[in-house]
Amino acid sequence: MKKNSIEVKLKHYADEYEDEVLKDIISFWKTHNCEPSKEEASEDLKHWTSKGHLLFLIFADDYMCGFVHLGSRGAKIDWLEDIFVRAEYRGKGIGSQAIEWIWEYIRRQGLETLYLEVVPANIEAIRLYHKLGFTNLNTLTLNRSVKKKEMIGEETIYGFIFKTYLPNK
Repeated sequence: MKKNSIEVKLKHYADEYEDEVLKDIISFWKTHNCEPSKEEASEDLKHWTSKGHLLFLIFADDYMCGFVHLGSRGAKIDWLEDIFVRAEYRGKGIGSQAIEWIWEYIRRQGLETLYLEVVPANIEAIRLYHKLGFTNLNTLTLNRSVKKKEMIGEETIYGFIFKTYLPNK
């Protein structure tokens, strides 16, 4: 797939990319305000390549620049669990192309729905997903926290008010 003359390809994870992927997993979690160790990243990699999961590497013009983790919460793989594009590659349409590639992959598997979750504070991701057709509200993930967090907004659904907070702050 091409956009803005960048050719984006996805390839199944292979062990030869382990060191790069571990660095990317650590960077991925840092964007979520977490500080994982290399051992924790290794556990994620082991999980993301186990039965019921698929890990694809994103290549832009033949340079690895991120990953897409798919998972199953039932019979078939139908969840876009995680996507990461390295900072220097963001804003170039690479994430959009990767998600479209995944959508076509899912459809070739005979599935009609691709699910994902997004943190309400991640406005850029919400904008991207909406642009790519993720417009059906399926489930709400609610939490109750003892930790005081910085509220950034409120949403009303069916007359109930829900607060949106910055994650892990």
